[in-house]
Amino acid sequence: MEDARHLVGQRVQILRKRKQLSQEELAGRIGIDTKSLSRLERGLHYPSLETLERIRLELNVNLKDFFDFDDNPSAEELRNFLMRTATKADYPNLVKMADAVKAALKESESKS
Repeated sequence: MEDARHLVGQRVQILRKRKQLSQEELAGRIGIDTKSLSRLERGLHYPSLETLERIRLELNVNLKDFFDFDDNPSAEELRNFLMRTATKADYPNLVKMADAVKAALKESESKS
């Protein structure tokens, strides 16, 4: 089993990536160097509560989210991901996304 330091670091990385921020961007926004954020995400050191609070504010998450080790995203997180991805997609990729959603809905309906 992984220790808390690694688990919290992984959660920080997951939450950062969900917001589509690079380590450099997040580190700059919270006032730490990129190497420190990298070490935190790799579980090489514990973040201070002050650092977690700055990350929390920047990522607009709750403090408990750093300790939620369930990898299943919430419905809201999935909707936000789909909206962000669709907003940035070009037309050919939008068509592919729409086809994938239609296929998933059709499969779901056929199982009902």
